[in-house]
Amino acid sequence: MDINPQEMEATRIARWGKVEPYRETFIESRLPGMKKNIYKIMNRGVLENKGVEPAIPGNHRFGVTFIEIPVGQGASLHAHKTEEVFCPLNGQMEVIWGEKGEHSVMLNQWDVISCPIGVMRGFRNPNPHALVVYSVVGGTDEECGRIAWHPDVVRAAENTGLVYGTDGFLKEKADS
Repeated sequence: MDINPQEMEATRIARWGKVEPYRETFIESRLPGMKKNIYKIMNRGVLENKGVEPAIPGNHRFGVTFIEIPVGQGASLHAHKTEEVFCPLNGQMEVIWGEKGEHSVMLNQWDVISCPIGVMRGFRNPNPHALVVYSVVGGTDEECGRIAWHPDVVRAAENTGLVYGTDGFLKEKADS
């Protein structure tokens, strides 16, 4: 395969500062403590917002995401059909897991955790500054499947007006 510099730049490079973050990417996005910016680099993966497009197009064997997490914020308990890897790049990261989030570990900068398939997990930024996390999810978009959220998360999200449409993607709850 021969690829010229222009094609490489256009189709295989994501330049930091040019990749725009997505904020409402998951059903939990409006819940207190769950704010974050998602920078989708490769593959859509498990995202629930239909409008999210990765910076590097194409269907790859894994998905890459940068997650920018404000102080005290994080992600609710959820599970995946594929492995998920986290690496905090500029500080500590608390990772929780278990059916009720009963286990936790503190990762230091550059530590890596590989969360097993099907294990409920979440995370939080304990730092006094925004945390950037490098995340990899195994598999193509089709293999990743949907996120399995803890039932409490789905119930709480309904009260924020964010629900799943019939296509499985996020939508505003219809006024009743």
